[in-house]
Amino acid sequence: MTASRIAVARRNKDRETGRHHVITVNRAFDEAGTGSLPAPLAALGEAVEIRRQPAPGGRGTEFSARARSGKVSGGEIRRALREARSELEIGYVLLPGGPTTRPTPLNKPLREATAHGREGGLL
Repeated sequence: MTASRIAVARRNKDRETGRHHVITVNRAFDEAGTGSLPAPLAALGEAVEIRRQPAPGGRGTEFSARARSGKVSGGEIRRALREARSELEIGYVLLPGGPTTRPTPLNKPLREATAHGREGGLL
């Protein structure tokens, strides 16, 4: 299979509805499992079904999200879950930046990887 076919197959697989993406947050269920959703998850709105439950072994709170339709990709769901975990655990979403991140042609690949790094991989 060529690289372009693999990329298209992955993109199409990501748009499948029904796949649950799960992340564990290091906060007790009493703190994170009740009330309103963190902003990154709330921003997805009705396009995503979100469940919260205590994590096994008392290890925090488990958030499970899945797309209800093809309007939201798996990458967008993974990004929202990671940002929600960051917001709940430390109070804000940590972003790369600082005085040394001036855009140059040499750091363009790093900027692309940073921009899309939270969308892929395992949670």
